[in-house]
Amino acid sequence: MVENTNTKKFEILNQFIKDLSFEAPNSPRIFFEKIEEKPNVEVGFEIKSAPAGENLFEVNIHLTVKNSLKERTLYFIELSYSSMVAVNAQNSKEENTDILLKQVPAYLFPFARGIVTDLTKESGFPPFVLAPIDFSKVEVKPMENNEAPANETAPAPTPANE
Repeated sequence: MVENTNTKKFEILNQFIKDLSFEAPNSPRIFFEKIEEKPNVEVGFEIKSAPAGENLFEVNIHLTVKNSLKERTLYFIELSYSSMVAVNAQNSKEENTDILLKQVPAYLFPFARGIVTDLTKESGFPPFVLAPIDFSKVEVKPMENNEAPANETAPAPTPANE
């Protein structure tokens, strides 16, 4: 069944890892130490959207996860997970803001979350699972003129395994 593209508010054309970095500067010796204290986990989270053509936008979720013991870093992850999104030309600016900074990130986040979990597990650490995010409650800055929302920041998610 083919949908009429005029009735769709948006379409995710593709999704991809734009940038990925993993550092474990104290490996492998950290795996052989007896650790009695709880590691400190810092999570950063940002949503960005930028125009990529007529009615076409790139939406990016940028995650950072730093797990450390006192001054020693266990691991540091930086992930930019993106998608190209086509929006309906009939959408209002408010609809596009909601689509680009809430609906699309809600779709993309489980994939980014899975990448972080798999990366920590495959690196010899216990799997790190980020808590789900309710993107409907993310505060969004208003757009100016006809520009796409950009550099919008969401609150940092807390890890689900703490």
